[in-house]
Amino acid sequence: MDAIADPTFQQTKARTVLTEESPSLLTVVIDTSPKSWTRFDEETGEKDNILNVLQALVVFLNAHLSFNTSNQVSVIAAHSQGIKYLYPRSNENKKKSDNDSNTNDQSIISTGMYRRFRNVDETLIEETITLFNEERERMDKITQKSTLPGAMSAALAYTNRLLKEYETLSLKSRIMVMTCGNTDQKEEIFQYIPIMNCIFSATKIKCPIDVVKIGGAKESTFLQQTTDATNGVYLHVESTKGLIQYLSTAMFIDPSLRQIIVKPNQGSVDFRTSCYLTGKVVAVGFICSVCLCVLSLIPPDNKCPACDSEFDERVIAKLKKRPVVPRLKKRVQKP
Repeated sequence: MDAIADPTFQQTKARTVLTEESPSLLTVVIDTSPKSWTRFDEETGEKDNILNVLQALVVFLNAHLSFNTSNQVSVIAAHSQGIKYLYPRSNENKKKSDNDSNTNDQSIISTGMYRRFRNVDETLIEETITLFNEERERMDKITQKSTLPGAMSAALAYTNRLLKEYETLSLKSRIMVMTCGNTDQKEEIFQYIPIMNCIFSATKIKCPIDVVKIGGAKESTFLQQTTDATNGVYLHVESTKGLIQYLSTAMFIDPSLRQIIVKPNQGSVDFRTSCYLTGKVVAVGFICSVCLCVLSLIPPDNKCPACDSEFDERVIAKLKKRPVVPRLKKRVQKP
């Protein structure tokens, strides 16, 4: 019986995977622009979706800290006027918080909680409440601009600084971006160049970028390209209900294990880009050699609309020339 046994059912040695217990840095970039979240509340017919996201985020950060005592977290908010570090606090916000703690002894988080969890949760909630109050005061003066690429750049700069400080500990790093709804086509065009710069920087320091897109019917093309280029995970969630389950299953995958674990499928990634001037999808076009701006037509002033670099007149003249089609001589038929 052993001679005729099927070799596919024979016992083989188990595959061993070596994982290092090195500390990890998790930097979260969350989009808190009021316009996108208000639109998402109107589409779903529910209120306080942003609060559900914050509750799931607090649990997710605490779980990351519990994996290793040396793990670190950071949270950056991309709001309507710029970016803000929710955790850790900046020096100015630390002084304000110290003064407030001296006057008010009451704490938002229970004093019986693990001290490290309490510091992160309390700081995150206080800074978020302060940010929402500031957004409410300047509601009339708000100019809705997407500051998500700037927040991603700040996250990469913070990650690079900590990687150099904890070089002896072989610190691992990853970034998780949380965005809401559909972005306007014009705003998405202006995001292309800074997001491409973020992709190059993240690839250089070997930092995966994960994306959690909440709501919206369209996929974010540039963020899909970001996760594909940096070995990240792209997750599209239709609602904020049960968000912690999605985060715990898809976003807890360690970067060192992603080569052997099947990641959530994000479908086909569209690697095409859009024209900076017209906003149309470009398959074949022109590109600026300075800032990598993609154009479907030559600008009338022969300057790059993104970085104002002047194009070479000789090259523009060659591109504007139409291809010369040689004329074939008619054959004269002999009588």
